[in-house]
Amino acid sequence: MGILIKKKGWMVITILVIPVLVTFFALGHGNEHGHVSAQIGQGEVSIEFHRPLAGGRDVLALIQPGIYWMMGADGATILTTEVDLMFGDTRVAKGEYTLSAHFHDSETWSLVLSKDSGRRGSKPQEIMAEVPGTLSKLNAPVDQMSIELTGQGSSGTLVLEWGNSRLSVDFAAA
Repeated sequence: MGILIKKKGWMVITILVIPVLVTFFALGHGNEHGHVSAQIGQGEVSIEFHRPLAGGRDVLALIQPGIYWMMGADGATILTTEVDLMFGDTRVAKGEYTLSAHFHDSETWSLVLSKDSGRRGSKPQEIMAEVPGTLSKLNAPVDQMSIELTGQGSSGTLVLEWGNSRLSVDFAAA
């Protein structure tokens, strides 16, 4: 009888806890999901990410020089492209890539496209491209991180805004 009660107790706990855990992980721990896309050349380029809140923090002060940041929260930020792209002199084949921002110091950064996300803050193992970006200050802080893709013909721009900072990088269809 005692064993039967224990089994039923665990079954009830399992039935109640599993949906909560699945929801927690599926919804990105409460950070809003973001999706942006743009037509670049003859194909679409899109980015999937989660949008953390700055909550009044100085975002760049939290990121130490040398760190690779996954450009979002709760998981990798994914760029998918239907066309080959050029980031500066670097050609990136169509496909799916993890995006990271590599902060060299408080004023310079580069966009990293890799096949793996690496560990939080560490250098990804399979880097396909690392290209310099532009860092600028915003006039008014942005609390919820945003990523924007714009396309005009075969050229595009990726812009990330969060806190008092704006990160941007240009690219084009190859």
